[in-house]
Amino acid sequence: MNYIESVDWIENRNIPLGEFTTDNIKALLEVFNKPQDKLKIIHITGTNGKGSVASFIANSLKENNFSVGKFTSPYITNIREEIKIDNEEISEECFAKLASEIRRKVEELDEKKIFVSGFEILTSLAYIFFAREKVDFAVMEVGMGGRVDATNVMEKSIPVFCHISLDHANILGNTLGKIAREKGGIIKENSHVFSYPQEKEAGEVLRKISSDKNSTFDEFKENEVEILKSNEFGNKFNFRNYKDVEIDLIGEHQALNASLALMVLDFLKTEYNLNEEKIKLGLKNAKNIGRIECLSKNPLIVIDGSHNLDSIERIEESIRKFKYNKLILGFSLLKDKDHDKILRKIENISDKIILTEIDNDRFTEVDVLVNEFKKISKKEIYAIKNREKAVEKTLELAEEGDMILWCGSLYLIKDIRKIILEKLN
Repeated sequence: MNYIESVDWIENRNIPLGEFTTDNIKALLEVFNKPQDKLKIIHITGTNGKGSVASFIANSLKENNFSVGKFTSPYITNIREEIKIDNEEISEECFAKLASEIRRKVEELDEKKIFVSGFEILTSLAYIFFAREKVDFAVMEVGMGGRVDATNVMEKSIPVFCHISLDHANILGNTLGKIAREKGGIIKENSHVFSYPQEKEAGEVLRKISSDKNSTFDEFKENEVEILKSNEFGNKFNFRNYKDVEIDLIGEHQALNASLALMVLDFLKTEYNLNEEKIKLGLKNAKNIGRIECLSKNPLIVIDGSHNLDSIERIEESIRKFKYNKLILGFSLLKDKDHDKILRKIENISDKIILTEIDNDRFTEVDVLVNEFKKISKKEIYAIKNREKAVEKTLELAEEGDMILWCGSLYLIKDIRKIILEKLN
């Protein structure tokens, strides 16, 4: 297969649906001699912040001259963005070669009625690639949940928990405790567990699992993070022994995400002789496209892949860092989200609303969104199914000094970002 054929095969891999387990991907990786167990893995889960924490950790290790593989999802620009070593995407040639090699083994497993999904194939490709390139660390972001996620196939790792909130309740459970239990499934025996400050219910579950697995549990408190400056250019803060830490990611919650990364890096500091200034440089240079990302200053255009109530609340706080007159909101939402609460939050910060549809099987029809918004708002609402025309409408409505904000889903932002950058160029 060439690169395009490889991507098409992975993204359109249709298999019989069954119970979620890691058995099938383990069978595939067994064929490749368990590459995941040849790696030093930092395994990151949580509801929000995974991509940012992965970038902070990977970047800081890279600045300390370590080779670092990073696996994140979903992608914003192209599928190779999900698999990087030292911030460089896997090449098209290497991707196609590995995918072709994996396909032969997948088809052999198909004959045995062992069906590996597209995401499992992509995860396997990352593990095989990182092992063959002999990276010093592999920073692996969980796709969803943790216990039965495709990434959760290693014998040992450093488990890292970002903020846990209610999301994917139909799959992971309808309480924080149930969701934390699913995410806590990444904790292995005798691990060192690191956690963002969690709600009581989630925190108790993670502590219990850690104790049962003979693992230490390290969680910082929000008051340990002293924010010195927070604006549209990023944050400056103190955390424990780290002073005047600067990050370019916007929003005070990113200082908390960076503090979580610092806990992990501080744990690795002695064994791997990490330099504090290089750690801070890595945090400063970390990027996370599609998350409170400013694409243009004039007109002011910001995009964010917020997709649940918790991340929408973060947007409320983050956009206060910008100066603007009116906020022109471009928005859509997947069906399986908490529509009422999210719409009320997002309506509260907007002046004019443009609704569109997401290129995803779980999209919400634009007419449904309009009716939902009209129940709670008397603001100007425009319904435009075509995403490019929806972007054009936001640009048309924005006057001098206004801000355009696009949010609602990473699947939406993937398309919107491309459209906006093409128009700006």
